[in-house]
Amino acid sequence: MASFSGRNIFYGAVLTTAAQLSKIGGGFLLLKLIAVYLGPEGLGQIGNFMSVVTILSLIAGGGVVNGVIKYVAALKNERKKLLIFVSSVKVYSFVFSFFIAVAGCLLSEKIAFYIFGDSSKYWLIIVLALAQMGFGFTNLVTGVANGLMDTRSYALIQVSGNLLVLPIAWVLVSKLHFAGAALSIVLFYFSYTLPAYYFYRKSVFFNRTLLFSSLRANVSRLSIYTIMACVGAVSVPLVEIIVRAQLISNAGLDAAGIWQGSIKLSSAYMGFFTVFLAVYFMPLIVKLDGKKEISSTVIRFIAIVMTVFLVGASALYLCRVTFIPLLLSSNFSALEELIKYQLVGDFFRVSSYVIGFVVIARSSLKVYLFSEVVQGLLFMSLSSLFLSQGMSLKGVFMAHIIMNVIYFVMSMVGFFVYLNYRVGSGKCN
Repeated sequence: MASFSGRNIFYGAVLTTAAQLSKIGGGFLLLKLIAVYLGPEGLGQIGNFMSVVTILSLIAGGGVVNGVIKYVAALKNERKKLLIFVSSVKVYSFVFSFFIAVAGCLLSEKIAFYIFGDSSKYWLIIVLALAQMGFGFTNLVTGVANGLMDTRSYALIQVSGNLLVLPIAWVLVSKLHFAGAALSIVLFYFSYTLPAYYFYRKSVFFNRTLLFSSLRANVSRLSIYTIMACVGAVSVPLVEIIVRAQLISNAGLDAAGIWQGSIKLSSAYMGFFTVFLAVYFMPLIVKLDGKKEISSTVIRFIAIVMTVFLVGASALYLCRVTFIPLLLSSNFSALEELIKYQLVGDFFRVSSYVIGFVVIARSSLKVYLFSEVVQGLLFMSLSSLFLSQGMSLKGVFMAHIIMNVIYFVMSMVGFFVYLNYRVGSGKCN
């Protein structure tokens, strides 16, 4: 495993930050294009499609990116085993993506009717079904790069992909409006495929014989991460779809659009912490076994993400009157008053991410599934309760805060119980 020297961490952090800032910037510019041309109502209408694209970007290729990071980091000094493992992942990812593509094409009209309320837009579902094969390939390449601590390749894939997509997205949205916005959302994730292929061709993994004999040995490892990814990827957008429908029914499309804008802002800055923890925290926690080492490392990273988030959130809140119209449009002025609730909830959510990555690194499937189900049910129940009491859009934001506070407390309690039982009894894997 690569040395975690101060110089390496600083260099990697700079590259990771540049990559994530380019993704955040690209995401904001795309969001602004959609907000300007479609407005809050249009953004509310396209929100379900955004959720579906998000689902596929996470589960494409089997959703094994975190598993790839973990096992590549563990095998990086054992070349033969590493090549065999990556070969297995290539087969696994392709088969998974292929079946998703076939299912998406065959069911395109039914999916289009559910997502858009218009089956004639089935062709957008077909485009997405085919494009997700590129999503899966990119996930594989970036997962291997992060596992090898090759932050340079990861950063260049992200930055070049984001630069490629924006000019095309501007033309699509300005000329085709709703359809162009939908295509641009797909293209935003697909744009990384070309630079990912460039780095794949230059790597030692290119043109290697696919070893089907080794696939069975790795399927059980990979399937755990597929289940985690599918549950995580489906549960959050599915909850959003359900809450969005309730919100539209209670407060209208404009309110749903305002909420969708806050979700996209949130996912943009939260993505930085996800990448940081995946690249630096997870490979580190995989190697630790002692109770004291694990607990001190987790507490240290929680303190880091809390501090960084507070600084960024404070800047966003203090300059919200400037940032929100700039990043979205003047039609989203209602978010200026509500953004504080989103930020408070996200503060507790990002702190819980650290515990979540311990669960992922330890492949604790049951714990992960339980936590995802609890979060989703809690948020839906609270949102439904507050909306029924006439709290409108503010009720959804309040539900976000309460759910994340409860989940953070549960995560911390569960983590220390886990340490005392698993590590204390020598069962930590």
